[in-house]
Amino acid sequence: MATNKHALIRYRVIDRCLRNVDEQWNWEALAQSCADEIEDIMDERVTISQRTIKGDLQNMRHDKALGYFAPIDYDRKEKSYYYSKRGYSITESPINKSDRTQLNQMISLMRQFTGFTYLQGIGNIIQKMELLVFESFKKEKQLVHLDQPVNIPGQNWLDQIYKAIDTEQTIIIKYQAFGKDAYETIISPYLLKEYNHRWYLYAYNHEKKGMRTYGLERIHQLKDSLADYIANTFFNPSDYFNDLIGVSLDPGSKKVKIKFEVGSGSINYIKTQAIHHSQKLIKEGKKTAVFQIEVYPNYELESTFLSFGETIKVISPKSVLKRLTKRIQKMNDMYQA
Repeated sequence: MATNKHALIRYRVIDRCLRNVDEQWNWEALAQSCADEIEDIMDERVTISQRTIKGDLQNMRHDKALGYFAPIDYDRKEKSYYYSKRGYSITESPINKSDRTQLNQMISLMRQFTGFTYLQGIGNIIQKMELLVFESFKKEKQLVHLDQPVNIPGQNWLDQIYKAIDTEQTIIIKYQAFGKDAYETIISPYLLKEYNHRWYLYAYNHEKKGMRTYGLERIHQLKDSLADYIANTFFNPSDYFNDLIGVSLDPGSKKVKIKFEVGSGSINYIKTQAIHHSQKLIKEGKKTAVFQIEVYPNYELESTFLSFGETIKVISPKSVLKRLTKRIQKMNDMYQA
């Protein structure tokens, strides 16, 4: 194992040396630099031979497993090694075939965990990894730009809440909904879910005697409670989210069939990126098409329809149409003011 670590250190040191074009690097200078680095990192004093350094240079040039294919040349007059391609570095070299195979195996393994509720966001991470592995073969220009927030609001509570769910521990949270006063309440936590770059907690509220949804960024304090934990016997995440867009569901809400009309400019977009997995094409004309989805109506569903602006019109049911009309009127009043 030490030998493998030594080799990795030597490759890195040799790379660093050859990038320093202000110095001349014969095998002795490279060997000394490698020995110094190994001593600093591993507290081991070693003597590195000419054969070892020349073997490292050969591996960096031609070893397919390493995949560096470093452009190392030798100046016979100066008796020194150098990179013939200015700016080259093994740290910027593409992922080799062996690395990509191992990464793909790791990605396949990770995909087995996408069914776990706590790791639902891992699907996006896997897709990002696949794109980055593919892009590593095309370093000439950037082909993919990924939107990845540095910090998701409320994520500082994740470890405590996850532990409480895992150990079935009741907790007391100090919670402040937007525009309302903060309050303390006892809950039995069941599920963490990420949606639209925000974390949400699904829990049983002991005072309200029912399920509630809490945005983690609105939790101000969290501590253990001595209250008995109420086991989850009525909340099935798979069934719950199967017919829901977003995270919120009003108690007593019933699933409805929603028909909406789409203008010609957005028909193909809606066909290829359905609003919900239940989406069906009812009829299609030259200028419009009618689709149907079957979901629980909520705020996120309304916001999804409104995000399409004038290209989508909800036809039925009247209850959803009425709520959308009310929100559109409020928007119109705001812009008219």
